[in-house]
Amino acid sequence: MPDMLVEVVLVLVAVAVYFTYWIKYTYSFFEKYNIQYDKPIPIVGSMGEVVFGQKNMFDKLQDLYNQFNFGVAGIFEMKTPVFLIRNPELVNQMMVKDFEHFVNHRTCFTGDYDGLLVDSLVSLTDQKWRDMRATLTPGYTGSKLKAMFEFMRETAKESTLSLKEEMRDGRTDIDLGEYFMGYANDVIATTAFGFKINSMKVKDNHFFKMGKSVLGNFGPLVVLKFCLLTNFTKVARFFRISILSRKTHLYFMRLVIGAMKQRFEQKIFRPDMINLLMEARGMDVQGNQSSSCSQKWSDTEIAAQCFFFFLSGFDSVSTLLCFISHELMENQSIQEKLRDEIKGVLEELNGNQLTYEILNSMKYMDCVVSEALRKWPPNSMTDRVCTKSIEIQDPETGERIELTPGDKVWFPIVGIHRDPKNFVDPFKFDPERFNEENKGNINPNTFIPFGAGPRMCIAHRFAVMEIKVMVFYMFSEIQVKMSEKSCVPMKLDPATCLTFPKNGFWVKLLDSKK
Repeated sequence: MPDMLVEVVLVLVAVAVYFTYWIKYTYSFFEKYNIQYDKPIPIVGSMGEVVFGQKNMFDKLQDLYNQFNFGVAGIFEMKTPVFLIRNPELVNQMMVKDFEHFVNHRTCFTGDYDGLLVDSLVSLTDQKWRDMRATLTPGYTGSKLKAMFEFMRETAKESTLSLKEEMRDGRTDIDLGEYFMGYANDVIATTAFGFKINSMKVKDNHFFKMGKSVLGNFGPLVVLKFCLLTNFTKVARFFRISILSRKTHLYFMRLVIGAMKQRFEQKIFRPDMINLLMEARGMDVQGNQSSSCSQKWSDTEIAAQCFFFFLSGFDSVSTLLCFISHELMENQSIQEKLRDEIKGVLEELNGNQLTYEILNSMKYMDCVVSEALRKWPPNSMTDRVCTKSIEIQDPETGERIELTPGDKVWFPIVGIHRDPKNFVDPFKFDPERFNEENKGNINPNTFIPFGAGPRMCIAHRFAVMEIKVMVFYMFSEIQVKMSEKSCVPMKLDPATCLTFPKNGFWVKLLDSKK
């Protein structure tokens, strides 16, 4: 027995020594660089507050940005060292000029049902990403956006009418999160998948429920899964950890492939994403096979593009619409000025339909949306992985830093957007920053809500159009006031990786024509 006890003690000592050495080796990465870095907590690194549900990722990124003074700093995503690029000029240089050294985002999905994430445009790498980007780009030209605008316009009008019907039934206090999710869901359904639904009237439709179920799972467990997939890949693979469920995977596979099959058999043409992906498979509008298609895309690769379009549109668009409404609720004078512009446009239309060109000519609308994108960017950060060795220089210190293949880089968008050096009084919602007189004073490298360079969000113009048309119709009919349940001041929910307040976006609605 004593011998066994000695052996146990020796094993424990060996494990303790190894763990101590591992921690010292892992977290001394930035010692060789003359840059500031966050002193990590073992295992969780710089992300402890996020992993344990104490702080929202949006707020944590801003804290990390504010913690440092120079253009390049170091943080740890659990055990993974990450270069935090704070200087706007260096951000632009790496995203644009030096793009060939930072082509890819990090990829971490490996689970059985994550093929829809693995094969989405944002996760594809190198030449495969270039091919898919080239395939999808024609779907976002001005002419294609103009065609899809008609679908959006009808959806926005129907969503506004549905909201007014609820108001007539006496429901004036409402959580706009659910409402705008329904609108975003309906736009995606009609512009990407080719079917029409009204999620305000038919709230139990399967497409809407699937979207809510996917986003509803983005809590602490998903944060932990992301961390394991990114930092302990072998462990995650061993336990076959997936972000998506089998149900979600099968639903979208059947939805996309089934829609393509139906259109092929019935010779249906519709200017949407399904048609674009059919063309990518070598089919013309009559459904005849073409030999001109150079890239053969699998079913999962095709479905993945629709799924990610659905996921990003469902969350990003609906959330930004919520924040716009919240800011207009808190700033009544801004809301009135926007409504005056909308009223003027309606008078000029004189009963005719809103057009793509007229919407894009609305200057104050553009200021309001731009300021919302600045204060509440859809992504708190974007990332890159170094693919070819390069030396970068911190413009603020002159320090030269050698990056090698595999090094991780984060660009903290929320920190740059809310830095008082870039925007005076950054926490104030002030659309006038973007008016004709002032917008020339903005350094374009400090306003990057959709990223920059070749990997800039491919659907950013689509998203902005979708947001503007909804704002137009909603605020032409409705005033937004503060409710007893309104989250003022705004406080983000620490228990989710989504940018969302804990108790929702509650507002009081009034009919603007009474």
